[in-house]
Amino acid sequence: MTSAADEGIGGVEILSKAGAVIDALAERGALSVNALAEAVDEPMSSTYRLLQSLVALRLVEPAPLRGMYRLGLSLLEVGSALEDSLDVRTVAMPIMRDLRAALDVAILVCYRRDLRAVCVERLEGHNVRLVSMQVGDSLPLHVGAAPRALLAWLPPGEQHAVLDELTSADSLLGFAVPPLSALRREIADIRRRGYSRSDEDVTLGVAALGSPIFNHRGELVAALSISGLRDQIIGRESEVSAALRRAAHSISAALGFEEPTND
Repeated sequence: MTSAADEGIGGVEILSKAGAVIDALAERGALSVNALAEAVDEPMSSTYRLLQSLVALRLVEPAPLRGMYRLGLSLLEVGSALEDSLDVRTVAMPIMRDLRAALDVAILVCYRRDLRAVCVERLEGHNVRLVSMQVGDSLPLHVGAAPRALLAWLPPGEQHAVLDELTSADSLLGFAVPPLSALRREIADIRRRGYSRSDEDVTLGVAALGSPIFNHRGELVAALSISGLRDQIIGRESEVSAALRRAAHSISAALGFEEPTND
């Protein structure tokens, strides 16, 4: 079989043609090879080979009707994840601004990525600029307030698997991993308290609190965290933790989450 490279098509052009196929399927739904060839202005033989590559990557899949193709599961999963991501960040920002105005602390939103929590949004406090956990930075799930909140509110089966992975490593990103029993006790304390706490374990003199964010399906999608000088956080923990939890609940509610009732 002659490849696209054998026909002299460069990598950028291949990506362009693949993008055109995906755009056509996104716009018009399931299409035949002939219709796709016309849409991307390529011979049917080249279009068919391109489709086979996209099928192998799960970006495109055969439709139930013979000879037709549609967008694949991978693209649908990515689209769903992106939709959730954009919703969280869009909904969270005004609530984060209100929280910062009330407490004058740094506000963060973190997503879980495997065994890490990645900072995706951050508002700096007005009076104190902290250098810890900037946008794009990450911490392992057992370190810091937002990561601990993500770990504590994972579904039980997923949490069990993550704990197994965490404790199989001596350290992650330079942070020692406690024994499994210690991690389980801390998770139980966080769940009982209703928020996570970080007291100078990431940056000397800095403390943080974290609370989970859920989407309309009741899935854990992010964690909201406040951080500041230790006296700002631990010195008035009752006040700031209550404000943090209200803000996290407001974001979750805006995403369509409904608190389960105890009827």
